[in-house]
Amino acid sequence: MSPQLKQLINNADDGVSDALTLAPKTLKAILQEAEKMCHSSDSILCEPVAGGPGFKISAKNAGRFLREFREFHIEPSGASTVAIYNGTLFGSLPTGFSVNDDPIATLAVANGNKIYAKVTWNRTLNITGDIVSTITTRTIEAAAAVPANDPAVGTRHYQLATVAVTDAGTVSVSQTRWGPIDDLPGTARWNYVMNSASTTAQTDYWDLLYSSKGKQAGGVTDLAPTYDSVQVAGYGGWARFIQDGTNLKIFARGTTMNSVGQITYIGPEYLVFNRPVVCETTVDVLVGLRLNGGYLEGQYKTITVNALATPSPEWVSTGIPVTAGTTIQCV
Repeated sequence: MSPQLKQLINNADDGVSDALTLAPKTLKAILQEAEKMCHSSDSILCEPVAGGPGFKISAKNAGRFLREFREFHIEPSGASTVAIYNGTLFGSLPTGFSVNDDPIATLAVANGNKIYAKVTWNRTLNITGDIVSTITTRTIEAAAAVPANDPAVGTRHYQLATVAVTDAGTVSVSQTRWGPIDDLPGTARWNYVMNSASTTAQTDYWDLLYSSKGKQAGGVTDLAPTYDSVQVAGYGGWARFIQDGTNLKIFARGTTMNSVGQITYIGPEYLVFNRPVVCETTVDVLVGLRLNGGYLEGQYKTITVNALATPSPEWVSTGIPVTAGTTIQCV
C-alpha cells in the first residue's frame, strides 16, 4: 500500500484532517492502488455499482470467493440475470455450461423465481453399475415453482436458490443448496412383492438393465415406474440348504432390492423345509444256500436302504430238513 493512501486511511476519522478533499493526483493514486488490490488480493472484492460508473470495494467474506468452496454458486449478474459458477450434476457439467466460461452460465430470472437443477435418466443401470452414463439430460433452470419429480420419465429436480427482482431489474439471490448433487435418482416409492408362496412357476421378473425394471405377475405389465423396488419374501430371497442326519433343511431370508440394484434389506433366516430325504432302511437278502447237519441253511446279507433295522446273523437256518437225495429247486 502506498504511504499516501495509508496516511489518508489513518487520518480519515481523526476529526481534524479532511481526508475526503483530495487533489486529482492523489485520487488517481488511490484508484490505481485500489485497482492493484482488486486484481491481486485474495481478500478484496471490487464490483461495479449497478446503474452507475462507480464501483464498490468489499472484503470477500460473503461473495464470489465462496465459489471455490461450493459446488454451485449463484449471484446477481446484471438486470434480471444471475451468474452460475462451478457446478456439476452427477459428475458432469449441465447443458450450456463450459469450463472455459466465467461464469459457466447465466440465467434470466423473474421476481420470485426458483432456480433448480434438473436431471433425467433412463431408469436403467449400466451393466458395470455406472448410473452416470444412464443420465440423459442435465440442466439448470428457473421457474415460478420447482416442478414435481416425474417417475414415469425418470426426472428429478433439486432447488438451489430463490431470487427477488425489483422493477428496475436488480436481483438478489437467496441460495439454499450448494451441492454436490449426486444422490441416485429413484423411480417410485413402493416395493413390488413377488409371490413366493405359489406352487407354480411365476412369470414376473426383475431386470435393472431395462427401463421397465422387468414385469409384474403375468409377464405383461412393467414394474417401473409404479414400483421402486422388489421384495422377495416368504420362500424366496436368499436360501440355504444343509443336510442334518437323514433330513434336508432349507432356510430362507426375505430380500429387498431398490431401483438401482442396491440390496436394501435382508431379513432373518427361518426354516421352510425339514424332511427326511436320505433312505437308510436295512433288509436281509438271501445270497447263498448250503447243507449243514442235515439242514438247509441260507446265507443272508444286510443291505441298508432306509432307517435302522436289526441285522440278521450271517447264517440262519431255514428250518427245512434235508436228507441225501433231496432235490432243491431254485425259482
